[in-house]
Amino acid sequence: MRRTNRFKSLMTQFSYDHKKLDSEFVRMRKSADELSKLLDNMTPKEKKDKKK
Repeated sequence: MRRTNRFKSLMTQFSYDHKKLDSEFVRMRKSADELSKLLDNMTPKEKKDKKK
């Protein structure tokens, strides 16, 4: 029977957890961009003209 290396199994779990975390951050970043665009479109045109 072959024993698995404890360090190797920990590194495998660490890499798996961080892959999932990266995909969550990408999803959050995408949602934030969409929210930003929505809020920009909701501002009245008069306020946009005054800023320029």
